[in-house]
Amino acid sequence: MAMQQVVNEIADAIRIIIFALTAAFSGICEGAAPDLVLYNGRVFTADPARPNTEAIAIGGRFVIAVGTSDEIRALAGPKTQSIDLEGRVAVPGFNDAHFHHMPTPPGIELQLKFPEPSWQEVLAALTDAVKRAPHDSWIFGTVGAAVVNDSEASHVPLDRLAPDHPVLLRSWFGHGHVINFRAMRKLGIADQEPNPMGGRWDREAGSQRINGKFFEYAGWRLFRKLQDSASDEQLTQSLKQLGDEAARFGITSIQNMTYMPLDRYVRLLREAKFPVRMRLIRWPATDQKCRDVKEGLDLPLHPPGVPLVTVSGTKWVLDGTPLERGMAVRGQYRDRPGWSGALNFPETEIVAMLRETVARNDQSLFHAPGDKTIDAVFKSMIAVDPDEAHWPSRRVRLEHGDGLLLDLIPMARKLGVIVVQNPTHFDPGTNPVIARFGPNSPYLPLRSLLATDIPLAIGSDGPMNPGLNIMFAIIHPLSPSEAITPQQAVTAYTHGSAYAEMAEKEKGTLATGKLADLAVLSQNIFKVPPQELPKTSSVLTLVDGKIIYDAGVMGRQKATGKP
Repeated sequence: MAMQQVVNEIADAIRIIIFALTAAFSGICEGAAPDLVLYNGRVFTADPARPNTEAIAIGGRFVIAVGTSDEIRALAGPKTQSIDLEGRVAVPGFNDAHFHHMPTPPGIELQLKFPEPSWQEVLAALTDAVKRAPHDSWIFGTVGAAVVNDSEASHVPLDRLAPDHPVLLRSWFGHGHVINFRAMRKLGIADQEPNPMGGRWDREAGSQRINGKFFEYAGWRLFRKLQDSASDEQLTQSLKQLGDEAARFGITSIQNMTYMPLDRYVRLLREAKFPVRMRLIRWPATDQKCRDVKEGLDLPLHPPGVPLVTVSGTKWVLDGTPLERGMAVRGQYRDRPGWSGALNFPETEIVAMLRETVARNDQSLFHAPGDKTIDAVFKSMIAVDPDEAHWPSRRVRLEHGDGLLLDLIPMARKLGVIVVQNPTHFDPGTNPVIARFGPNSPYLPLRSLLATDIPLAIGSDGPMNPGLNIMFAIIHPLSPSEAITPQQAVTAYTHGSAYAEMAEKEKGTLATGKLADLAVLSQNIFKVPPQELPKTSSVLTLVDGKIIYDAGVMGRQKATGKP
């Protein structure tokens, strides 16, 4: 057995022992009365051993029993609080496996139609905004592929219309943007800024002068500077709003990839008293010559003073998306013959990324929607360690994984890779996959992943609404044959997401000994028509056995005796 595998198994054993001891000292022992009982509900546990039940008993931070209402109510003691779910659905707390918290300094937001304003519409909105924007204040706009791919989009008209304002047009899909020179100067970007590794600036014809359009790691380096220019007060307020929104949706864990330096982010989480679990995933920047291989490594797995926060995993973005035709494919784009997208990094660099994470027992997360990209990841994994049996415990993640096609699935299974999918990407109004690859495109698998035992997690990568993502997962309008059931979607959003962060032993299901993270929902998501799912919210959200959100719609009996 390889030394790394031995280390992993010992680490898992230690985690189990620590978890059991923590549970014991929190009051989980035979005969102990629960602190809280939830009964008379429709409880979906996401636990295959007992997927459906009626009631839950909670002691301290943990679930101490699940069962029928009669069974669980019989456990109550004189100090037990009881809540009648009144037939409502309860589920493990949703775990958003792919989220980006990207607060920015204050500014004026252009009023643009979503998702695809034209370049002329952007200029008209900018003309109006300049009239009311304070001098030198930021002006932001959210644009789509129509602007990013428009050859007329550049700094020139932005500078002409807004000479006294920094202007940044951010694409909602995150892989191509437009900026004016005043904003570049404010962020320390030179007129002839060199391309960073993994990214690029578009140039004026016959010149090295930037034309204002930028892609991939050029963007994330710039956004890091922008986000870091916001004040602590602004960022803390943004975190409080994020925590409140998550709690209202029944989200109890967020796996967050942020531009901000992680030491500052951890401090702000502490100051904001962030109420839900957050896994901070390293998302290092690059410069002209190399990748930052030290980002966040000085932070411990469990930073002190923020018990709900962990720091683990390292993400690299290996290609783009179909919107700007940056996704790397083995074929070619139907609407751009001869073009196949491109990898941001050569395979030798992907090998180096994997060697780094394996050496420090870290998890690798790769933005890899393209099938050419996924194939490169698999080849790089074998180059790092040819013994396929060593890889499943390392749980390499494919963020999006749109191109995990049938011929790649056998190797994916052998290597134990995880797909983290974002079902809102299945919206025909925002995803041009049919235009790019034809009406019978093989991309965006979902059902076929589960059918072949590929671990699946769900994250939002956009609107945080779990009901919206579940809706797109169960209808999959771009490929209806790949739709999954509501139960499968919720399992991927809970247990699957916990597995994707190596935390399935502690959370992700409602079972004895698991952390008491759960949500009671405003409607039965397993029965309502799909179009009603985005209206779903939580009426009661618990993290660590504590109520962090209560809509006040359910009757309860306080700790005065048995219910």
